[in-house]
Amino acid sequence: MKKMLSIVLALMLMFSATACSDGGQTEESKASSVSAAAPASEPEPEPTVVTLPETVMYDEGGIKITATGLDEDSVFGPQVKLTIENNSSAGVLVQTGYCVVNGWAVGCSLSQEVSAGKKADAEMTLSRTDLENAHVETLAQIECTLRMIDPESFVNSTETGWITLATDAAEPAVYQPEGTELFAESGIRITALEQTDSLMGKGIQLYIENSTEADYTFTASEVSVDGYMVNGNLYADIPAGRKAIAELILLDDEENSERIENMTSLEFCVDRLNLNDLTDHETVGPFTVAF
Repeated sequence: MKKMLSIVLALMLMFSATACSDGGQTEESKASSVSAAAPASEPEPEPTVVTLPETVMYDEGGIKITATGLDEDSVFGPQVKLTIENNSSAGVLVQTGYCVVNGWAVGCSLSQEVSAGKKADAEMTLSRTDLENAHVETLAQIECTLRMIDPESFVNSTETGWITLATDAAEPAVYQPEGTELFAESGIRITALEQTDSLMGKGIQLYIENSTEADYTFTASEVSVDGYMVNGNLYADIPAGRKAIAELILLDDEENSERIENMTSLEFCVDRLNLNDLTDHETVGPFTVAF
């Protein structure tokens, strides 16, 4: 009996020692595993917030327009916050004309009516798509023109000259697009960039540079895919000395859906028109881009 009790006690002591030994190794292994799995990392830098100081953009004829700030988180694109004061004797409708960010012409929207003796807060929204196409990530300088319109007759009563808004951001490096040059004459340069997909159909990006002294609107005509005519949409307002990344969109319809999806070549012309002088217009092309 004593012998049996001794054996049992010996076995209990042996298992107890083994458990202690394994427990120590397990804790050590756990510490090593945690250290390897989750190494100390530096906190990610917070995104730089660009601010726009309060700036009086226009103050004539009883109309005063002040930029009060910048909101970069709007869904459709960054917004310049405005306060419009109408101290004149008639109502006014304020809209945008041209808009340029860091030298790139972009789409811009503003339409605010203010009755006589009243004021209003408004937003001038910059196209996020146009900014992304031009690789504009930091808003350093915003240039624009504004139109003061009679809301009764919808006749332009006043169009401002260029207004410049400077943020506190440093001027970024200029994006240099690379592609196939299609045209370079008389101060106009057109370069085909990459093929794109949009909700309305496939398309192609075009880099258009206007080095002339006139403001031009660029559109497309005679658009065809693999020899078949298709509906193509291009519209870009590019003022003198500016540039833009514009998109020629091939409108997807039932007849041409499969053809556009599998296109091997695209042919089109580009029309430029001076809206201030309708005699100043030209059509260049046709240009062919192979895929």
